[in-house]
Amino acid sequence: MSFLDQFLKESSVSRNTTPGRDPGPPVSHQRGYSMESDEGDVEDNRAPSIASSRSNMSEQSVDASPMSAGGNPRISAPLQNTSLGSGAGLTNVPGSLLKPKCHQFLIRTFSSPLKCNHCTSLMVGLTRQGVVCEVCGFACHIRCKDRVPAACPVPPDQTKRPLGIDPTRGIGTAYEGYVKVPKPGGVKKGWQRQFVVVCDFKLFLYELQAAAPAVAVSQVLDMRDPEFEVSSVRESDVIHAAKKDVPCIFRVTTSLMDPPGIRHQCLMLADSESEKTKWVVALNELHRILKKNKLPDRTVYRCKEVMDNTVTVIKNALSATPVDKDRLVVGTEDGLFCVDLDRDEIGRIGDGKKIYQVEYLLEEQLIIVLAGRQRQMRLIPIRALDQTDTEWIKVADTKGCIVFATGVMRPTPTASASYCLCVAVKRQVIIYEITRLKTRHARLREVLLPAQAQSLDVFSDGRLCVGYQSGFTIYSLLGDQHPLSLVHPDNQMLGFLAYNPVDALGAIELPRGEFLLVFNTLGVYVDLQGRKSRDVEIMYPAQPTSIATTPDGFLLVYSDTHIDVFDASAGEWCQTINIRKTRPLIKTGSLNLSLLQEMPHITYLSNIHKEDSLSVVKPSMVVLGRDGRPVHRTRRRFSIRETSKQIKSNPDRRSKMISAPSNFNHITHMGPGDGIQIQRLMDLPTTLETADQVPHGTATPVVGAQPVQRVKSMFQQST
Repeated sequence: MSFLDQFLKESSVSRNTTPGRDPGPPVSHQRGYSMESDEGDVEDNRAPSIASSRSNMSEQSVDASPMSAGGNPRISAPLQNTSLGSGAGLTNVPGSLLKPKCHQFLIRTFSSPLKCNHCTSLMVGLTRQGVVCEVCGFACHIRCKDRVPAACPVPPDQTKRPLGIDPTRGIGTAYEGYVKVPKPGGVKKGWQRQFVVVCDFKLFLYELQAAAPAVAVSQVLDMRDPEFEVSSVRESDVIHAAKKDVPCIFRVTTSLMDPPGIRHQCLMLADSESEKTKWVVALNELHRILKKNKLPDRTVYRCKEVMDNTVTVIKNALSATPVDKDRLVVGTEDGLFCVDLDRDEIGRIGDGKKIYQVEYLLEEQLIIVLAGRQRQMRLIPIRALDQTDTEWIKVADTKGCIVFATGVMRPTPTASASYCLCVAVKRQVIIYEITRLKTRHARLREVLLPAQAQSLDVFSDGRLCVGYQSGFTIYSLLGDQHPLSLVHPDNQMLGFLAYNPVDALGAIELPRGEFLLVFNTLGVYVDLQGRKSRDVEIMYPAQPTSIATTPDGFLLVYSDTHIDVFDASAGEWCQTINIRKTRPLIKTGSLNLSLLQEMPHITYLSNIHKEDSLSVVKPSMVVLGRDGRPVHRTRRRFSIRETSKQIKSNPDRRSKMISAPSNFNHITHMGPGDGIQIQRLMDLPTTLETADQVPHGTATPVVGAQPVQRVKSMFQQST
């Protein structure tokens, strides 16, 4: 029986015995790698009061360092909150605090990874990760505080709890330690030390800052991934590693991009070969337990390759939008391009203006772009994809546009729904209606903002949500309603937003008048009155670089090393996609620019529960692999169609490409004899239509010099 199986068997009350196995001998407490004894399980959760004069609007930062200071991995005991105050313990607490009282929880920010004293899971997040009792120092998740024993301080007999992951719920911490991972640039650049926590059937990797790990997660590897695998490596797998290090290296594999069937591999270097073996055995045992308990798979998206780095025009792509199932439009620093996935062709649209943002309105057959050095809005009819001389329509007064959004305006009793274009310029938003007139737009009104806009979202019922620093406000597109602030100034529960200004990244409209406000440090749920509707907040594992909101109700949070997927309605973290330095090319996040082995790729996030809106996989290039799954035989190879080489669709193309002869003045006889007189020269008909206009047997009259007159008389004699 493995040590981890023994640990999980003995540590959980609900799992005291494992079917089909005999209980193993008790494991003594050893240094470096051990099972905690019963005495070690009694954790001291008390600490001197950390109350301050500041209220809830400014949470106090609390340092928390991992308990294990050595390099060896070990079965994890809950992290003691030693950093909440030195000398924490029952013997040092004043007698007045020993009387049972109610906890006084305040939301706190931790500067290093810290486990919840109740469920033993990590308190993930960049800020406001959990609550701490000001009296006894008990730290836990916000969602766990209502389940904590009410007595303060918590009686010692109630601090005993199962160690490790609860396989029925998939929560808890089972294993932790230190490993080395390759530096950016690969193994040949060297290794860097990181702290690893195996929690909630995931591997959390943290970079080390000074002596303690950083609060932001460096990588997240999910054991629920269908291709999760842990194995040792051979010397040929790590050719740049030192020979003495190869026996100490192991590899964790997860899925990445399919097609073309590329997997993500994370190399880890342990301190010794025996420590590597412990890591491999522990992770494989946890993976086996996960599959045995059949926890639900929460995977939502699969990453697919649209174009690889061989297509040079995508290297500086800034935006993109699908036009139909076989075509998409890509905006780059060098201009706008149309990509035909059926013909594998790429054609330029218009001139070479830089395209910052592009959207497509299907019902209006209109492409809307933010382009040029002056960042001005332009409207492009869809016919420009085939007719390169189509004129782009400039939208006046939009120079210096920060961001724009499109959506459906509220329909009136006398008219059907129409589309609007909202453009943020400086501290105002200009609202245009998309029309069917020649200019394709009409200016409706302007909205003055309290600060410069950072995000725009068009909600239902003709409402515009504008995000700015530390706040969001809803405006009526038609101006028939008063503005509604989604961050109420008198609400102390949201006071922390004003105390520490944060950038607004976007907002999501939820059912029953609820909204998710997405800031660059966390996500907050509010109602129409601007008050918090839920205690739980969205916690980001890593610092976000950008976000996307999908039509399916998911929030995509992009960071330098991965994409985190959250269910906006449930407030749950569903999935992590381990693709580096990815940024969305469209607001919905379906198209992205990703780096794979430091090479740019345009990728498509496919919802595995729905049909793809883009034909990423070409049927003619797909074969069945050994496991029965479809596999791409080869990658797409696109041809660049230059504007000068484009041929307009015309049934009479030859007549416009090559002109028929009409003048023979340039012909002369050079040589002895009559020569030119015996040549039978005549104008050939250019098309069938012109041939019908020439009588049979009649020569085309030619006006020219004397040699041409002789040719004419020669034809007449021949008839």
